[in-house]
Amino acid sequence: MAFTRAQASALLNTSEMRLFDDSRANALRGFDRVALASRVERTRAARDRARDLLKRQRLAARKRGDARDGVADRTARKEALLVELLQRFSDARREAPLGRAAARVAKKAPARKAAAKKASAKKVAAKKVAAKKVAAKKVAAKKASAKKVAATKTAAKKVAARKASAKKAPVGKAPARKPATRKAARRVSPERALENTRRLLEEKQARARSPQPWQSLDPVADHVPQPGFQSPQAAGKARDLHAGESRMASIHGSSSTRDRYNQGKRDHRGDTE
Repeated sequence: MAFTRAQASALLNTSEMRLFDDSRANALRGFDRVALASRVERTRAARDRARDLLKRQRLAARKRGDARDGVADRTARKEALLVELLQRFSDARREAPLGRAAARVAKKAPARKAAAKKASAKKVAAKKVAAKKVAAKKVAAKKASAKKVAATKTAAKKVAARKASAKKAPVGKAPARKPATRKAARRVSPERALENTRRLLEEKQARARSPQPWQSLDPVADHVPQPGFQSPQAAGKARDLHAGESRMASIHGSSSTRDRYNQGKRDHRGDTE
């Protein structure tokens, strides 16, 4: 059943009308296979939606008891129109030429196959080379292991010879030992450290009291000071300091007496006689 454009405009929406216009004979000639494939998908989706809607409407009409429903009839006509459009696009796609992109892909396909064959041949050659290298490494490893075994045997023979020579040595002589390169650190107790410190301090004080070698050239002068205070003034200051530190009883009167005495001195500071 062929539908006119007026009939189609009454059944289809805007996007579906564009599909109807594209399904005309003149429009189909300008599409390649890729463009027609996209229109086939869009038309098939619209057809499926209309078919589902028609099923629901007929089921609802059957429940209501309506033998004939105008809405369902309209949906059925729309579904038939979309089926017709889908058939047009499918037929045109089978006869349409390839697009530019598809033609480029078709041209490049043989070149890609040849490149794939070359790559596979290179991989096979690389695998063979790797296998040869692995075999050479295994042979070298075997040679190295054989050398190690021979070296261990030689070392074992040397050790056995040394043991035999040691057994043959005279009994009275002990084998010479190598001197120890490092001495064990001795731990010093705190009491021992304090004793050493006191001894060093006494030695230092003795050296300070003893005259120096150049001082013996002048026997007249006493170069080493005598023990005790160096002067009477120093002895007096030391006694005063000791008295203050020992908190001796004051012999200058009470603090109030000293305050009156000092005040009197300040009052008569400017008097002249």
